[in-house]
Amino acid sequence: MFDRMRKLGLLICVATLAITQGEALADYKQAKVYFAKKDYVRAASAYHEVYEKSDNKAEKRKAEWGLAQSLQKIGLLYSASKHYSLIVRRGRTEDNPFFRSALEELGNINSKLSLGQSHIVQLFKTEIRLSDVPGPARGFYFYYKGVEAFGDRSLETAEKYFSMVPAGSPYQLGAQFHEGVISNLKGRHSRAIALFEKVLAGTRERSDMKELQEMSLMNIARVNYEIKRFPEAISYYGQIPRDSENWLDAIWEASWAFFFMEKFNNSLGNIHTIHSPFFENRFYPEAYILQSITFLRMCRYDQVKESMRRFKDRYQPVFGDVKGMLNRFKGDPKGFFKYVYDYRKGDLNSYRRAEEIVKKLSQVDAFKEAMDTIRFADRELNSLRNYREWQSSGLLDSLNQFLESKKSAAVLDAGQRMYKEGTTYYTALLEYSNQTKLIVAEMQLGKLASLRALIKVTGEDKKAQFIGGMQKLNINQTLEYWPFEGEYWEDELGFYVYNMASRCVANKDDGDGDKGGE
Repeated sequence: MFDRMRKLGLLICVATLAITQGEALADYKQAKVYFAKKDYVRAASAYHEVYEKSDNKAEKRKAEWGLAQSLQKIGLLYSASKHYSLIVRRGRTEDNPFFRSALEELGNINSKLSLGQSHIVQLFKTEIRLSDVPGPARGFYFYYKGVEAFGDRSLETAEKYFSMVPAGSPYQLGAQFHEGVISNLKGRHSRAIALFEKVLAGTRERSDMKELQEMSLMNIARVNYEIKRFPEAISYYGQIPRDSENWLDAIWEASWAFFFMEKFNNSLGNIHTIHSPFFENRFYPEAYILQSITFLRMCRYDQVKESMRRFKDRYQPVFGDVKGMLNRFKGDPKGFFKYVYDYRKGDLNSYRRAEEIVKKLSQVDAFKEAMDTIRFADRELNSLRNYREWQSSGLLDSLNQFLESKKSAAVLDAGQRMYKEGTTYYTALLEYSNQTKLIVAEMQLGKLASLRALIKVTGEDKKAQFIGGMQKLNINQTLEYWPFEGEYWEDELGFYVYNMASRCVANKDDGDGDKGGE
């Protein structure tokens, strides 16, 4: 009797399982019908229900793929990336048939809107054989493997991956840019310039690649500066447009090029722009160092002292607030990110004298990348309000949680990277402060000749003439200069040139003889 009841119970369980699987199968078929009819909203809900409830692994995998595809068709790209990423993270296995296709779709999505570097690097922690990477996804895969290796300072590995990004890939120009940086780090300067020139040519007509174009110009200038081709460096710095965020950096870096050409009046003119009221909240403490040693080279000791005084007046109050800010947010990267974020919104209620560094942090890649993630995620969160029918299947809650967690992860990662950057700026500020003391001490000890010898560069063409704005002076060009009378004009920024002679008696050639108004 007991055996008969046990057999009967077993038959009932088997029948129940068959019915359950039959219902799931029917739902999957219905989801396919919705998808075929381009009713992607209902398809997504049906696929999600199968994905959550089915005990059939093969069917579950198909439903997961269908769900990702439906979300992508609707235009919810971040939401679709959740399930594509889950597929890729499982790796290429027999029971994961959509691995290659999911990898390809993630590459397509990331070329339209950034998934975030930290997201993608985590994605590729999974061991992937090169043969498993489909052709259309190779640019995406190799580029970010290169980025990961570059971040770890594994330059050989990074260079290998970047070189494997295929021609025509939307990631090719970014890969060539990184190859240029690596080539320069390895001392292959000509190759570095050639690679940056390729990127420059590829971005000329691309309004969506303005930043990459400008960074290529900056890096060509930097390589030329490094190999002491200062006129060439100045020429490339001069191509950065005035409305660019990189323009003031170009003005600043060109100041050093002018200095090493012994074009001191041009160098001082550029620093005059940097110190103008238009840029009073920009972080360029080293400009006072360059200004001081330039005056020192011209034996203008009163101006050296004045420059050192201005550095102290401007940055001495900053030290306390920067230190306080870093102590306050130590171990709290999300709080630090929010502090910088609030500043961008115009709300800086504490550590006000640290504003220059906070502004600098709001312009670093980590902050910009996190802001992109927040913007894209918020856009989809707002869109999800239109899909109340997904509430019953649990899909709405699932996507809301994913998007909120994605924002949270982006803020955490950015906050950590920004805090590290902030400590670097603080350390640099301390170093500059020590340098000002050294300059004053050397001047007071009468060791000017030895100090000048340390910063003297020979063998460069001293005859090349320049005017403000880092432009070469043409023979036929008629220029008229007006003296600076204490009032700055915005259209003159970047065009200031001093007219200051050297006072050095022992070496009259120390002055560069530029003509200009100051």
